[in-house]
Amino acid sequence: MSQPSCIEREHYQKLVGRQILAIYWDELDGQALPVLVLTGRDRDGHAAKATVLADPEGNAPGHLDHRL
Repeated sequence: MSQPSCIEREHYQKLVGRQILAIYWDELDGQALPVLVLTGRDRDGHAAKATVLADPEGNAPGHLDHRL
């Protein structure tokens, strides 16, 4: 198994201590896309949320994307 990069570690570390308050469903290319609403705010002051994508480019489900 490969090791996560420093950027990946920092990205996911920002989720530690947050709680999931709600889940709503968006869509990406006609597919259901789960969005997790989290406690706190993102770096722009909006409600914190994380979206499940395949990779950072958002080609399909799998990567946990956020702006925390």
